[in-house]
Amino acid sequence: MSLLQSKRFFVLFALFMVIAKLWLVNAHLLMATMTPHDDLLFITQAHNILSGKWLGEYNQLTLIKGQFYPLFIALSYYLNIPLLAAQQLLYAFASFTAVWAVYPVVRQKWLLFVFYVFLLLNPFSYNYPAVGRVFRLGIYPSLGLLVFSCAVGLYVRSGKSWKQAVVWSLGTGIFLSAFWNTREESIWIVPSLLLLFGLACFDLRRLPRSRAALLVGLYGLPIVILLAFNTTLKTINQHHYGVSATIELETPQFESAYGGLLRIKSDQWRQFYPVVKDVRDKAYAVSPAFREVQSYLDGPVGKKWQDMCGCTDIPAAFFIWAFRDSVAAAGYYTNGPRTLNYYQKIGDEIDQACEAGTLDCRPRISSLVPPWHWEYNKLFFPTYWSVLKRIISFQDFSASTEGMLSRGKKGIMFMYEVVTREKLLTSKSTVLKQYPEYQRHLNKEKTRILNDIGTGYQKIMPVLFMLSLLIFCFSAPKDLLKREFRLFTVAGGAALGGILSIGFILTLLAITSYSEIERAMHSAYPMVLLFIIFTVLDLFARVFSGKKNQDSSAVPEV
Repeated sequence: MSLLQSKRFFVLFALFMVIAKLWLVNAHLLMATMTPHDDLLFITQAHNILSGKWLGEYNQLTLIKGQFYPLFIALSYYLNIPLLAAQQLLYAFASFTAVWAVYPVVRQKWLLFVFYVFLLLNPFSYNYPAVGRVFRLGIYPSLGLLVFSCAVGLYVRSGKSWKQAVVWSLGTGIFLSAFWNTREESIWIVPSLLLLFGLACFDLRRLPRSRAALLVGLYGLPIVILLAFNTTLKTINQHHYGVSATIELETPQFESAYGGLLRIKSDQWRQFYPVVKDVRDKAYAVSPAFREVQSYLDGPVGKKWQDMCGCTDIPAAFFIWAFRDSVAAAGYYTNGPRTLNYYQKIGDEIDQACEAGTLDCRPRISSLVPPWHWEYNKLFFPTYWSVLKRIISFQDFSASTEGMLSRGKKGIMFMYEVVTREKLLTSKSTVLKQYPEYQRHLNKEKTRILNDIGTGYQKIMPVLFMLSLLIFCFSAPKDLLKREFRLFTVAGGAALGGILSIGFILTLLAITSYSEIERAMHSAYPMVLLFIIFTVLDLFARVFSGKKNQDSSAVPEV
């Protein structure tokens, strides 16, 4: 057995690359901020978890975001791993899992060494400050990569090694649960999983009933785990706050209130402003409950959010926050049931006015997404194309920290340090000059290397992606006509489906809500890398396997 064929050597190589990357990204310090709706919220919630108080006292921020990220911060603390290092280790583990998923069916192992480095050095895994702050972006792309990789690993091992298949099925379910409860747009991964599992079940009719039932169970197990995890979170939230939901935005009561506001038509609507002043005035007139927040939403609370963006009204990116802050200012965030009853009352009063004809309303189609206007149709395809171009070209990357500082009061900065176990980026520019010259020089060189790697990706990614797309568009239709589904063609198609799905969601956001979508793009970049990897593996399989016809039950070797 050659050295490259050895599993032990591959694992040692992977560990060496992780150490090298950790050494490079050590130039990045954690940036602390005074952002009560983002970084500080997660730090505070992790602090409360560590203190045995779950997410802390109930208010308008407690259940507005998924709970897995503060749980991850708390877990990193217990494991005595600094947060940024823990996030890098999670991404390294996800990259390793992606390669290990197809390890058994890749004969030419040197390809896996290349692809592991290709995944590990993804520039957006060290894009600063996006992953240098206490943002969910620090783990969200890694979790998405883990879900997809475990699903591919399950696909590879289905019917080959049942014990291994169970492990990969469990992994898919565990990481899907974490992924689903980190950010709110996680539905983008569903088309990829459906394609993978759907094609895997294509040949079930050819199998004995017992084996077919076992495969269905393996593919259904991740859903069971997700439901169990969500039920556990709902039970905990019900116990602490009287709210049986993972996040409050998904409760029928909040959807009733916010969805009711989105129903109201207005001739004064503007892009990015789903609930303009005219709509609010109409709602105040028919809903006594909503009128209770008028002095806040169209007063100091709303003014604060308008000043933050320099707007003359409250845009979509800020409206839900302003609305909930106003409800809290009106005194309705004392306990969960009272808050939900209040939201339900607003929704009921608006719906009654709509049904009575007092208000000119749209049908209640969506409760959280701003309404789609006819004028948006001409924006869809240009925006979608622009989003996809930004994704495949790896734009908006930088590893530089120059001119960046932390911001926060002394007590807040101390809590950041304690909870994350990280050294913080200084809040005073004069302190930067006090570091020894050798330290500043070393960090500058590390940052230069990271930027050079990122620039390299930006140069090669459009070419690699377009070549991969050409290969896929040539091979996939031929296989489809023959009803022959090759492993890497299916995996590549699932990865491409994830890219297109993310692009679709980001396009809707960019048209209806806000144009600043750089952060949400982070989960797309690993899928781009995987699409290229699987396409190359598919090409090698076709060229070197000597087998022209292989179905999903005959896993090819490269």
